[in-house]
Parts: sequence; structure tokens; C-alpha cells
Amino acid sequence: MNVLTILRSVEELLYEVISWLLFYPRTLWMTVMRPLRTMRYSDSEQRDRPEQQYLETLSPPLFLVLSILLAHGAELAFGLDVERGTSALGRLVTGNEQALLAFRALLFSLYAVIFAWLALRLTGKRIDRESLRAPFFAQCYLAGATAILISLGSIGLRANSDLTVAAGGLVIAATTVWYIAVEAVWLRRECGRGPVAAVAIALAAYAGASALVFSLGLIVAWR
Repeated sequence: MNVLTILRSVEELLYEVISWLLFYPRTLWMTVMRPLRTMRYSDSEQRDRPEQQYLETLSPPLFLVLSILLAHGAELAFGLDVERGTSALGRLVTGNEQALLAFRALLFSLYAVIFAWLALRLTGKRIDRESLRAPFFAQCYLAGATAILISLGSIGLRANSDLTVAAGGLVIAATTVWYIAVEAVWLRRECGRGPVAAVAIALAAYAGASALVFSLGLIVAWR
């Protein structure tokens, strides 16, 4: 690899990273304010050629990963320490920043894959790597927005100020209601379910995913 090739690679990397400063807040705003439209946008982008996909926003998995990264950066900025596991698995996951961020991304992506799988199951579609891709990518937008909001709310809960704790709890509660409501409407449209059934399914799926995430967290934190 010659010097010119290296410089071009650095140029592309620099442009990609600096573009995140524009496209991350844009993607977050679109997802929070127009979640269903953003999910439909993701579905339509999946039909484009790979090099033409997600030109107006960040790709959904990248958005999720950046949300986790920014949330962790906020933790460090506020001087909040990450509790380190003492078991072998806990030390493996929390022993370095890369493993910790990957584990957190995995936890939030579980919500995305569970709802994507559920939509395919309810519509009777075959579940394989190809059919799962589009709904999973659409769900990653919701998971990314939820990750940054829930994480910021959790930072508030860990603060010493009563006002900050109350604000953090409000953010978490509002985000949870928003997420379940969006999923209920999405399931109703995607799966043709009635409003009551859609809400019930969304609540059950969210509870199941949360139980799985909580269980994995306990396993890592187990002493």
C-alpha cells in the first residue's frame, strides 16, 4: 500500500466521521419525531443498491452503535464509573471499553431482533437472514433512539440532585411509553392486528425482551 492510497483512506475516514456530526442529530430527530416514517424510509432504502442506501441519514446499525458510544461518553463526562463485574464473564465484558460497548449494543439490538422476528412470525413470512434484514434495520432506528434517551435518563438517576433524579425518571418513563406506542402502531400496520391486540403484543414483546436483557445483565454482574 503506497502513501497515496493511505492518504485517500484517511480522507474517506475523516469525511465519514465528520459527517456524523450532521447526520447523527438529523437521524435522531427524524426517529423521535417521525418514527414510523423513518422506519418506512429504512424499508425503502433496503431496496436500493448498497452504495445508494441511507444517503440522507446514518444507517440504522451505525446509528445504534453511535448512540451507545455517545451515551457512554456522557457517563464519562459526568464522572460516573461503570460497575465492573467480578466474575470471569463480568471481567471479560466490563474489563475494557470495547467489550462493554459491544455488550450494550447487543442488549439494545435484542429489542430490534425480537420485534423484527415477531413481525415476520405474525405475518406468516419465512424467517431467514434475508427476510429478517429489513425489519431489523428499521427496528434499529427505534433501538438507537431508545438507547441514547434511556442512557441519559439513567445518568440522571445516578446524580445526587433530586431534580436531576426526577428528570431522569421522567425521561425513562416517557421513552418507554413512546417506544411501546410506536411498536404497537407499527405492529398494527405491518401485521394487520387491531389496536388492542397490537398494544397487547407490543407490551408482551417488550416485557419479554426486557426480561432477557435483565437476565443477561444479572449474569454479567453475578459475583
